[in-house]
Amino acid sequence: RQSADSLSFIPFISFCREGCFSPISPEACPLVQSFMCHNRTFILDGHVQLKTGLQTQERHLFLFTDLLVVAKSKSHSHFKLKCQARLCEMWTAFCTEEVCEGSTDPERSFVLGWPTTNCVANFRSAEQKETWLSFLQSRIREEKEKDYPKSIPLKIIAKDVGTCAYSKTLSVTNVDTANDVILMALQQLGINGSEKDYKLWVISGREDAPYPLIGHEYPFGIKMSHIRDAMPHGSKHCACPRQLQGSFLTEQLPQELQCQFVLKPSRLAVCQQLNDLSQKSFKRKRSIINWAFWRGPGTHLDNAPLSSTSAAPGKLFGLLLTAICEDDNLPKPLL
Repeated sequence: RQSADSLSFIPFISFCREGCFSPISPEACPLVQSFMCHNRTFILDGHVQLKTGLQTQERHLFLFTDLLVVAKSKSHSHFKLKCQARLCEMWTAFCTEEVCEGSTDPERSFVLGWPTTNCVANFRSAEQKETWLSFLQSRIREEKEKDYPKSIPLKIIAKDVGTCAYSKTLSVTNVDTANDVILMALQQLGINGSEKDYKLWVISGREDAPYPLIGHEYPFGIKMSHIRDAMPHGSKHCACPRQLQGSFLTEQLPQELQCQFVLKPSRLAVCQQLNDLSQKSFKRKRSIINWAFWRGPGTHLDNAPLSSTSAAPGKLFGLLLTAICEDDNLPKPLL
């Protein structure tokens, strides 16, 4: 196996769906040709299953020195582009149970993510998984080293913490995880607790509803993704556009390109209380399905003004729990 440090000597490798090698060259694939340029090198491609929640999609990955392209296979040489991600804004992890429902083989899977997305990448074999993980981690690390700027100011809004809503602006680097940012925010806000007690939520103009980060994601990459998308067409796909100025690091962006970070108490304690009330024993996972249940209507965090009082406690769907519980048992729809 060749190391990721000698990319210029790596031939085109194509893993077909049956796991064998395909004699397709990159020049024969129009999608690869469309992404080639003087400062970008093609590395490898392969078939993968991407799992999120209960959904599984058959996809084909194309790895370049600075980009990951996700496509849907139409034939052995034609693909439909589904999405693309800058490697400097990506992350990998192994918390597969946090991302998808059902069992996954850890020998063939890992979590692959980029701004506003977490999914489980499931490969045909352990060897393919290790190859992809090695190249991705190496390329992500190298692209982060070339990243510009290395740190940005990040505004954190604290909500449902005490009786007030307030904010702090932190200096966040491109290697700080969501858990790191939570700890920094707690220290700056003078709040006792750990990263397990709080969640960092993202309100993005790209999404219909806010969503919580698991903890391994890079808030820097999420914010910079929105900033880079506001750049002129010729430079926004560049990993480190030198045209970035202070004005782009402010909130003077179109609504659909803005994102906010909100610190809220973790719902794990609430889930535990619900478990104690239930007479049934079941395992609760913090999956995307649960996230959607937690966050409620998509406009709750987006449109709620920062006020000095919190929402009325003890209510769910507008009713008191005491009014909908019989013999201290939650209704079946809630369970």
